[in-house]
Amino acid sequence: MVNSRELSIALYGAWRLASLDRSGAQFFDNTEDSFWKSFNAAIVAAPAYILLVLIGFADRPVAAGEFRIIAVESITYVIGWVLFPLVMLSFTETVGCRQFYLRFIAAWNWAAVLQVFLFLAVTAFAASGALPGSLGTLVGLATTFAIFFYQGFIAHVMLDVRPGIAVLVVVIDIVLSLLLNWVSDWFY
Repeated sequence: MVNSRELSIALYGAWRLASLDRSGAQFFDNTEDSFWKSFNAAIVAAPAYILLVLIGFADRPVAAGEFRIIAVESITYVIGWVLFPLVMLSFTETVGCRQFYLRFIAAWNWAAVLQVFLFLAVTAFAASGALPGSLGTLVGLATTFAIFFYQGFIAHVMLDVRPGIAVLVVVIDIVLSLLLNWVSDWFY
């Protein structure tokens, strides 16, 4: 478990990276301890994820019991946090940046906290009806592209790779997320 100081440092580093400040990298150690502790981000992000799921079900109800919904969403959440790092372990070896894998995953995981809370804010605002339908969709789309850009910046800086490789990292994350969502939807 991370203490409040470590949590603050990690989120501050993620914020600096979100500000496109390369010095945000200094807040993530390239150690196994930093890597493993970064998975605490899943706990920090979980409340926002739960709210996003609930908003999603309000827009698109499913014909499943509570146990099935909780089981599917919980398992999907855990797999989502584990699958990408597993794929990146092999990917970073293939593209020759394995030496930065630990700090990359640490930054990626903590950045996910900022991303999920931002996406929750935008989704809740759009769902509130404060924005007309098409404008809400546009804001959601802009937020999604901003998050993709942020992820690419993290990959570029933390893995010390060319922008093309960073884009490929983001594409891998998108494909894995789409596949995972497709599988979880199949269980409903």
